[in-house]
Amino acid sequence: NGYRGNCSGLLIRDLLLYFRPRRVFDPMTGGGTCRDVCRELDIACVHSDLKKGFDATDADCFLELGEFDFIWLHPPYWNMIRYSDDPQCLSNAPTLDAFVDSLRLVFRNAVSVLAPNGRVGVLMGDGKHEGEYLGLPFRTFAAAEQEGLSLAAPEIVRFGHGATSSS
Repeated sequence: NGYRGNCSGLLIRDLLLYFRPRRVFDPMTGGGTCRDVCRELDIACVHSDLKKGFDATDADCFLELGEFDFIWLHPPYWNMIRYSDDPQCLSNAPTLDAFVDSLRLVFRNAVSVLAPNGRVGVLMGDGKHEGEYLGLPFRTFAAAEQEGLSLAAPEIVRFGHGATSSS
């Protein structure tokens, strides 16, 4: 709970219990919630993060990982929270279009290590920029679809009250 932007492990737990993967990958591990849930459920989990040198937009980082039944993605919601000064961090994308392009690379790389019939779970928030709603969940669906993914389950809408962001 000390990591900015962390999500509840209950959502990840419910998804893992529903889809029953044998091997999970979390390329944006942040505070390690997915790792912790996998440990609790005794599911093999590979996890890393840009702060540990793993760039989810770089295909080379995915070469030796093997195959996964489930990939958990909780990317930044563009520039709402700045996670680092690293220019590769999606939270530092200079424009919304650049953010979506980077997100497409993440999906493309995820697909490269996804087992047949594997699933990708994505947590994407939304917000405003210069008074306009960003529509990040819709842009995320479109980016995933452009990389060959399709909706496996209905989207989940979470309402946040009193949420904060960097901007």
